Amino acid sequence: MTRVLLSRGQTIEQTSKSIEKVIEDINEQRMWIHSQHIDELLEFFEELGKYWAENFSKEIGINAKHLISFLSKENLGKKLDIALRGNRGVLEKFIDLSDPELVFHAQPRGIVVHWIAGNVDILGVFSVIQAVITKNVSIIKAPAKFELLLKLIKSIEDVKTEKISGKDLLKCIGIVYVDRDDIKNQELLSKNADVRIAWGGEEAVKSILSLSKSPFCEDIIYGPKYSYSIIDEESLSKNSEKIAQRIAMDVSMFDQYACSSPHTIFIESNNENTIENFAKEVAKSLDDVNRILIPKKETSSDKALEILDVRTEYELKGDVISSKGTEWTVIVSKETNLAKPTFSRVVHIRKLDREKLQKENSSRKIQTIAIVMEKEKRYEMIDKLTLLAGDRCPNVGNMSLFDSPWDGMFGMDRMVRWITTYKNG
Repeated sequence: MTRVLLSRGQTIEQTSKSIEKVIEDINEQRMWIHSQHIDELLEFFEELGKYWAENFSKEIGINAKHLISFLSKENLGKKLDIALRGNRGVLEKFIDLSDPELVFHAQPRGIVVHWIAGNVDILGVFSVIQAVITKNVSIIKAPAKFELLLKLIKSIEDVKTEKISGKDLLKCIGIVYVDRDDIKNQELLSKNADVRIAWGGEEAVKSILSLSKSPFCEDIIYGPKYSYSIIDEESLSKNSEKIAQRIAMDVSMFDQYACSSPHTIFIESNNENTIENFAKEVAKSLDDVNRILIPKKETSSDKALEILDVRTEYELKGDVISSKGTEWTVIVSKETNLAKPTFSRVVHIRKLDREKLQKENSSRKIQTIAIVMEKEKRYEMIDKLTLLAGDRCPNVGNMSLFDSPWDGMFGMDRMVRWITTYKNG
């Protein structure tokens, strides 16, 4: 089954045999978005952020403040400058970037198709924003639970600045729900994409990559990845409670279903009491976060059984601290490898074995490594670890806050084509 949810700026929500008309309508908007001045687009997104803050903060949840901050003209403008070789003006004209002979102009690639995962739908909004700010048009392949995503995108029509009407801008974004078994329309999306952006787990990403595409299409893959944290004993001795609170936020924000969520917390200490005491602090913080800030959604019966099985396994070979239900679980064991992810707020706290981790941290599957230690030691460890794997090393508490670059790449740079001509010709 395929449903067209949004097209030509109108909410439709009707079943359709083909999405060809959606693709055709989106393609027609490329000249309009290209004609908009970049600073006026930045001003529009800042106003959109304010509108979302006033009307959707509760629905967006804990990520609302960061999303709105990301949309500020100052922040988004800086991110755009950095991604585009230091000068956003390349989106509008040829710019001298200090090459002795050439000047440069960045053109949008065209149609950006976003496959957004249901468990991180808010993160998917960031790729849509980056597509529009680089003057591309977008088609969103929505997840099954698309209600909030549709409301946020549709609300663009309610915002208007001096130069840009949200009703016009909304026409540059289409939203469709395509059933995974509808290969015909999945292929249509893929073949007409100038950029394919895939958010999701391994199975979803492999499915998207298996679709036919243009040989000139650019693929941006956000997932599937694994993330973890490292904390040294000195940092814990100074501020263990605050660190535990921030770890709890990282674990809880997307119930660990985001690629940037930590599953293993390594403690650099030979003192078992230090590790056990910190585990108790993390458990307390997870409980606080669940009760006060981010109540956990209902756990499926299959996931609840999996959590109980993991608890039983580690009760025999370690210590388990958990809620009475399946809201959260903290596991301490003698194991020193990266723990297999259970998701759903199950976190392992283990002693750090630097040599073993260096060998294990060799897969590009590693995404985020949050490290808490003195700055020079932290920089040194980051340099060694990220030689082979790992793309982001934010502070604890910020692991799942979207930023640019993400997954080791500047998404906005990947959404443009670089045009050159000679200064003298």
